Amino acid sequence: MGRIGAIVKKETILLRRDRILMALMLIMPLVQLVILGYVLSSEIRGIPAVVCDLDRSRLSRSIPRRLSSSGYFKVIAVENEESSVAHYLDRGLASVAVVIPHGFSKDLISGVGTGIQLLLDGQDSNTATLAAGYLTGILESFIGEQISDPLKTLPEGAVPAFLSPDIRIRYNPDLRQKDFMVPGIVVMLLTMITTLISAMGLVREREIGTLEQLLVAPVKKQELLIGKIIPFAVVGFIELAISLLFAKLWYEIPIRGSIGLYMLMVTVYLFTTLGTGLLVSTVARTQQQAMFITIFLLIFMMIMSGFIFPLENMPKNMRWMASMNPMSFMVRVTRDLFIKGAGFNPLYKQGMMLAVFGLIVFSVAVIRFRKRMS
Repeated sequence: MGRIGAIVKKETILLRRDRILMALMLIMPLVQLVILGYVLSSEIRGIPAVVCDLDRSRLSRSIPRRLSSSGYFKVIAVENEESSVAHYLDRGLASVAVVIPHGFSKDLISGVGTGIQLLLDGQDSNTATLAAGYLTGILESFIGEQISDPLKTLPEGAVPAFLSPDIRIRYNPDLRQKDFMVPGIVVMLLTMITTLISAMGLVREREIGTLEQLLVAPVKKQELLIGKIIPFAVVGFIELAISLLFAKLWYEIPIRGSIGLYMLMVTVYLFTTLGTGLLVSTVARTQQQAMFITIFLLIFMMIMSGFIFPLENMPKNMRWMASMNPMSFMVRVTRDLFIKGAGFNPLYKQGMMLAVFGLIVFSVAVIRFRKRMS
């Protein structure tokens, strides 16, 4: 333990003296949390919309106000002629057009079936899909409010033309996109920092010529490895603490699950990230090589983790590749524990997969490290 402690002390001093690396570890996560928390969101607000009101009734005039008050749409014009709608869509002034037909209010109150035409600019398929969903929800809610008491508003024997479903959303009732994205960002930062610093640690020793001194020192290879890994693991926990504190205070992300259980999962996951970095350091000969290899691996891990792109939307062969990505399991663990407050039983399978990945990756890295040191 004394020899391991000496290696740990040496690595800690090296990390403290490297100002660029310290800035990278302490400032970069905060900057990325601030930027990515707002940028990485599938939620779209302020979609330009035009309303064509052919009914010109009290009910129809309240629809543009409802769209604007939702925050998802910005009504730039209300027209009375259907022919004028094409002008806004053709010139890109609006992405959405809502056409309210003649007799809309009368048909709604009398219980006769009616409809509202929605025209969407399909150039950006993602925006069009989201806008259609927003519009449908807003209009269904509006119509449901108008017929909430059909016995008073409908004549005898009439049947309501619309039904307002009783929707109850669990875990994230406000549908805040940040509650879903920020936990993924926390995992991304933890993966990036621990993999990068462990990958460059041994390569730096080789470049500055101190690796040979360590090899002739009275220290066993496993003691050298443990002594170099421990400071990187401590850095990972410091980064995690900063990220969690910032996510809680800045974004008000709920952390409903057990912090102790999450730390246990993170400890298991660090065997994978630190092992990956160690494996890269045994392959690369320079710090530039180590950085390029690590960045390539990190890009693959992020894309195939479900952090940004839903795994359910990927082809079967891509989903199979994602199942070989330990980061995908850690992202799922973090989101389930933060948002749902999941306990040990729901997270048991993900924890076992993280342990298997960590054991395999770290074992291969240690074997490669021993051979490289020999």
